[in-house]
Amino acid sequence: MKNIILYILPLIAFFACEDALIEKPKSLTVESFYNAPGEVETGLAAIYTPMRERIDGWWLSMIECQTEYGSGMNGAANFDACKTMQGLDGVTSNNIVRSWDSFYSSIRNANLVIHYTEKSESLSQADKDRFVAEAKFLRAIAYFHLTRAWGGLPIYTEENLYETTGAPKSSQEAVYDLIRSDMEFAAQYLPEQAPIAGRPSKWAAKTALSDVYLYLEEYQLASSTALEVIEANQYSLEPVSQPEDFNNLFGLTASSPEEIFYFKYNQNSKSSLILFTQEINTPYFGSAGYGIFNWDKLNPFYVEWEDGDFRKEFNWYESDKANTYLPGQPAFSQDAVHICPKKYNDPDGTATIATFDFPVYRFAELLLIYAEATAYVENGPTADAMEKLNMVHRRAYGYDVNSPSPVDFNVEDYDLTTFVDLIIQERGYEFQFEGKRWFDLVRSGRVYDNMEKYIFRSVAEKHLLWPIPSLEFDLNEAMGPEDQNPGY
Repeated sequence: MKNIILYILPLIAFFACEDALIEKPKSLTVESFYNAPGEVETGLAAIYTPMRERIDGWWLSMIECQTEYGSGMNGAANFDACKTMQGLDGVTSNNIVRSWDSFYSSIRNANLVIHYTEKSESLSQADKDRFVAEAKFLRAIAYFHLTRAWGGLPIYTEENLYETTGAPKSSQEAVYDLIRSDMEFAAQYLPEQAPIAGRPSKWAAKTALSDVYLYLEEYQLASSTALEVIEANQYSLEPVSQPEDFNNLFGLTASSPEEIFYFKYNQNSKSSLILFTQEINTPYFGSAGYGIFNWDKLNPFYVEWEDGDFRKEFNWYESDKANTYLPGQPAFSQDAVHICPKKYNDPDGTATIATFDFPVYRFAELLLIYAEATAYVENGPTADAMEKLNMVHRRAYGYDVNSPSPVDFNVEDYDLTTFVDLIIQERGYEFQFEGKRWFDLVRSGRVYDNMEKYIFRSVAEKHLLWPIPSLEFDLNEAMGPEDQNPGY
């Protein structure tokens, strides 16, 4: 296909300066491209664009509105099917199409980089390995998000790049095989240090790989890989002495030794994170948010959360807006205080200037991955696993993360089940509005009990996966109606 023209949106300054992400369209003839480092980096930039433009808004909201703290009360109508726990309806299903398309657009662009970089006769082998490693890292990130939401998927790689009839639906196991292979390659060939923030290093790949191993229940590998990153001493927890200090992790000018891999944004490449998480009328955003997430202060999940935890105060605020409930949902109290999220906040911001980076992996998660995986390996918590959990927990109360504190948990008080319960709870406090909670509940088998306990809803089995968009069936001749996820 000699005359194929790709229309790529390169982030020209992304690979030269962290503060200048300038997107301009550029037409590229495939056969004459990918022969110099600058050309390949332009191709790499095109992998980031679709995924980054989607993950911080609609994708995040669709995932988070399925959680105990995101689905407790009525919000934007487009998300109500997520909140009911019964599976997506037609309206809500339409909202996931662009997420599917964006992830697959990034995958397509990664496949192009991999295919043509490997064929280049001008690049050194070291450059080829480095560029392909970054493309495979991003392809694995895209497939990891896709498979947790949709299960089995059509797999597109550089091997079937120009297959015109599409690809059959593969099992989730096959998807994970590709994710694992890609991330292992990335961990081997990415540089020790990312060239700039927003691009991956080998340590970012190993962190992601430990997460993949955790999902695959390969706990020994998850534990040892996470420990390797921890002992590399590349990252540390952001110190916190008051709730507002968490802005160093999530604020407009966030910069932290805790950051492992974030999708980066600025005024030339805007994030919609604050629009999707803030309330319609709020003192924490100078413009109107979408009002998707609403919560009741008497929700048992919130009541159980200790008031001394700075994350509770940083993530939520009391609002004078009237409580509203989904049809058929019992109110905790008609007089309960309405609370709204404020994790990503900018009181002076507007829809056109407020922008936030999206945290994909940070050091707190690495510590908790290690703690959980190690407990499974040892059939119970070890002193070191408990210490890693306590480091995250201490920080939440403003204590020195490396010294014993009054809020420490004691290893002798827990067995394997109760320790994993504790970790899943801690993750629920630590990673709100980071796209982690729903997948944690599903993978750990706690989704049914948690939803019954905290929001009094039964989860339909089909709700554990999303419906494959009809667009895929329209364009992919290798898939038929029998490939749709159960219940849709």
